[in-house]
Amino acid sequence: MADCVGSDFQGVIAIVSEWAGHFATTQWTLVWNAAKEDPQAARPAFAELFERYRQPLYFVARRQGLSQEDAEDAIQDFFTSLLDDSFLGKANPVSGRFRNYLGIAWKRFLIDDYRRGTTEKRGGHVKHLTLDVDVMESAWLATRQHTSEVDRLFAKTWAENVLASVRERLATEYTRRGRGDLFAVLIAYVSTPLDTVGYAALATQLATTEGAVKVALHRLRRRFGETLRDTIAETVASPADIDAELDELLAALT
Repeated sequence: MADCVGSDFQGVIAIVSEWAGHFATTQWTLVWNAAKEDPQAARPAFAELFERYRQPLYFVARRQGLSQEDAEDAIQDFFTSLLDDSFLGKANPVSGRFRNYLGIAWKRFLIDDYRRGTTEKRGGHVKHLTLDVDVMESAWLATRQHTSEVDRLFAKTWAENVLASVRERLATEYTRRGRGDLFAVLIAYVSTPLDTVGYAALATQLATTEGAVKVALHRLRRRFGETLRDTIAETVASPADIDAELDELLAALT
């Protein structure tokens, strides 16, 4: 997923820093919305949290020795417990970053709650959430030999999912505006410097002028930076935490 925005992650952070004046005012809103008592109102935000964190949690479970089947069951149980135990409602912005809060809770869950009950749960488990376990397992097999530390594995997978979420949001935004084809071509260059030859080649591919390509790519880079900040802001407590989280995102990917 990381290659969806190119390989120059320093460039990604540079883009975000360029638009640092755009401070989101929606800190922790994703967490708060997922904690709403009304299931209908909470479902979209909960689904977003689930999508963003299920793979990092799966990687941690597999690294700590759970089988593919046990890891799947553990995630099902864990996310169910988030709702049943009002975990999200108890989450405190004073803690700073929801990612850290969730990671600690996951480790405790695996140690204290899940491993003791694996045998009893086997066979009677009801799966309520779609995990795409085969996809996550394939990603795990490709990743495990490169990253051995559990915390780094969690952070790296989280960072890749954040970038994928940003890409998906922008794809939806551009498609809604009738510019989906433009986005599909330019997203690969959002963090990659282009020379005159590169702009000329894109202009030919898009049947437009070099000037139009420069303007369109400049706007996409700006929207990428804004959307990345907004996405990060949904699970941190303050603008200062956004910058710290962006630094950790870069560190996790390099």
